[in-house]
Amino acid sequence: MAATALVGLLGWSGQAQFFTPSFQNYQTFAQRSVGYVAATVRPDFTAKAVQQALSPQTTPVKYKYALSRSDFPFKGSPTQQKTCAAMVQKPDDQRQMATLCLKLFAAAQDIPDFRKNNLASGLALLIGVSLQVSTGSELTDAETDALYRGLNDVLIDAGVMKGKPAEIQAMYETAVMTGALIAGVAQVGTDDHNADMTTVAQTLALVVLKGFGLK
Repeated sequence: MAATALVGLLGWSGQAQFFTPSFQNYQTFAQRSVGYVAATVRPDFTAKAVQQALSPQTTPVKYKYALSRSDFPFKGSPTQQKTCAAMVQKPDDQRQMATLCLKLFAAAQDIPDFRKNNLASGLALLIGVSLQVSTGSELTDAETDALYRGLNDVLIDAGVMKGKPAEIQAMYETAVMTGALIAGVAQVGTDDHNADMTTVAQTLALVVLKGFGLK
């Protein structure tokens, strides 16, 4: 799940003003986002799925469930951009940030092969981007597929997909927006040769990985 592929869909130029020292609450947002999702999904299950996806397999892994089991009907319009926008303090900046968060969400859903309205794909985006930013290495197609499939099994076994539809949708939005945000910050750091922004992205990625028991 390439950060560059995601950001290339955004028309990202001109957004770097949000990733300055005034962008004070990015880490708090990431911690809350991951805490919200991880508390429901169970980090121990998630960590096992990720480790399995990234480990060379001598025999093919047999997954239990079809990916469609973690699909859900998206109702209404996204709402989690309000939480995303709260990272900046001035009301006018919050309005602009909310718009940016919606663009991030839409861009992520336009990634080729991304399964829209599927909680496993949202979590795979968040974790995959965080791994890429943290390690500097993009997941292979095989690793990404294994991550999708493993997380899908986790969600079904943990009973997450039996939860309230509004809560499932909020988890999906939160995972996708947070993953896209990390990718965006990382790309700003690369494009502007800005070591501070690169550090911000790596910090956010580490928050995510720790939250899921991966660090």
